Amino acid sequence: MSYGVEKISGSRRTQANDIRGQLRHRALRGTFQIIPDPVVTEILAAAGADFALVDGEHGAIGIERLESLVRAGDARGLPILYRAASASDDISKALDTGIAGIVVPRVERAQEARQVVQAVRFPPLGARGIGPGRAALFGLDMASLRQRANDDLLLCLMIETRTGLEALDAILAVEGVDAIMIGPADLASSLGVAAGSAEHSAAIEMIRSRTLATGKICGIHCRDAQDAASRETDGFHMLAIGLDTAFLAEAATRNFTEQR
Repeated sequence: MSYGVEKISGSRRTQANDIRGQLRHRALRGTFQIIPDPVVTEILAAAGADFALVDGEHGAIGIERLESLVRAGDARGLPILYRAASASDDISKALDTGIAGIVVPRVERAQEARQVVQAVRFPPLGARGIGPGRAALFGLDMASLRQRANDDLLLCLMIETRTGLEALDAILAVEGVDAIMIGPADLASSLGVAAGSAEHSAAIEMIRSRTLATGKICGIHCRDAQDAASRETDGFHMLAIGLDTAFLAEAATRNFTEQR
């Protein structure tokens, strides 16, 4: 189907930054965004975050609100990543908002990884359909989007279960996957061990070392800035520190409870 104008200067990009390229050269620090308000996105950008990871798995965030958050990120030069609800989620609309990357939780099989690649990458690598959404400047930038999206868009899969851990090598072998992110809390829960225990730490180290050995980016959810600094030393480049609701809760508790 034709949407009229399909060629325009490639300089008119909707993504705030090439986060995929940046992550291959240096560590970036961001956070999960659950509060579905562009004001929060702007605050995170002003505070110095390198990215915001909008949480479609646990947050009450619809596609219309996601597009507003991406606009706020673009305005402030903050790349917006989106965590889908699952590997079976319909992520085409999220891609059309102009997000800089997609993060898929609880991936447990190579087939799931291939399914995500098919949804995210244009042919011949995948089977993503092209439409006149915001990522294509509403039909004015179709040719440029088709040409650059496979190279620009970050595709990250989360390993956070025992089953995913066991299938890690097969998942890493799937072409089109850029990064693996560890969810430490869910991983500990799935393994049935305490966070920080020897078994938990060994599992994190296995994911880290095998991911980096394939040349892929490795990320992890961090407790705080100190935890992020330690993880960066270990070679993690995608560092998601805390989440917006926790920042608010901690600051409120400090001011309303601890000071009494």
